[in-house]
Amino acid sequence: MRNINLLMTIFQIPLKQDLPGVGNNLQDHISTYLGPFFVDQPVSFSIERDIINSASIAQFLVQGTGTLTTTGTQAMGFFSTSHAKAANESTWPDIQTILIGVSVGENFASDFARGFGLKHGLYQRYLQHAVGRDSFMQIVSLARPKARGYIKLRNADPEAPILIHPNYYEDQEDADVIVEGMKKAVELIENTAAFKAIGGRFTDQVFPGCEATRFRSDKYWECYARHLSITLHHIVGSCSMGKATDPYAVVDPQLRVLGIDFLRVVDASVMPTVPVGNTHAPTVMVAEKGADMIIRYWGGYKK
Repeated sequence: MRNINLLMTIFQIPLKQDLPGVGNNLQDHISTYLGPFFVDQPVSFSIERDIINSASIAQFLVQGTGTLTTTGTQAMGFFSTSHAKAANESTWPDIQTILIGVSVGENFASDFARGFGLKHGLYQRYLQHAVGRDSFMQIVSLARPKARGYIKLRNADPEAPILIHPNYYEDQEDADVIVEGMKKAVELIENTAAFKAIGGRFTDQVFPGCEATRFRSDKYWECYARHLSITLHHIVGSCSMGKATDPYAVVDPQLRVLGIDFLRVVDASVMPTVPVGNTHAPTVMVAEKGADMIIRYWGGYKK
């Protein structure tokens, strides 16, 4: 560290810059895991039935086919709610749905709770009635959240855990949009010919903590979403790209940190707004573009 500071001093590179945008503008696709949806035919993906057997393993190892080739995600959909349409943005979806064709097994609730930091007992109690039955889930995701969160240092100790405040559903419109998305997801299963043919239907089990609301009412769906909120790991925005005149910009269009030479940020944090869909491909694009700009800059620098 001393050598780095010495070099920066020799070359007159600024050591720090006070940028109020650092850590702000945090965005994520807050989502809810909606289900279970039951079906009358064995068409869902069951861990116990379809995975834990020698035939499935042999089929995958020998032929490269079968149930082990699936990720569990079978379909996606993008929709514009009435809120988007009211804002004259009907062609800009604000809800994403993801169909997860995995039925509820013995360890489903505990594995899911551990993976997303949920209260294990609560989710297990809700899903107990679905264990061993053919079912599936849908992720309903807020594609264009209005709320903004932030990341901050807890104190001057570099090893202290940072403070992360995503501020999910801080804007009531976000909750209203996710409710409309949940209702649309249920409608797709219960009012389409394809799912009617296999008896597709939403559970009649009330989510624990939402008993005081009328089942399937808007208040119920909001209660459900607030109890079962998950991240899709699509976090962006805490080092936003923007103009130097933007008080919350951190990097310029070349991904250079404003006011500090020879320092770039090249990851999802530079996105000013979270994309409607999954962030993996856009993040790869940012990385490819950033690498190209760095190569071009230093190639010209050497000449």
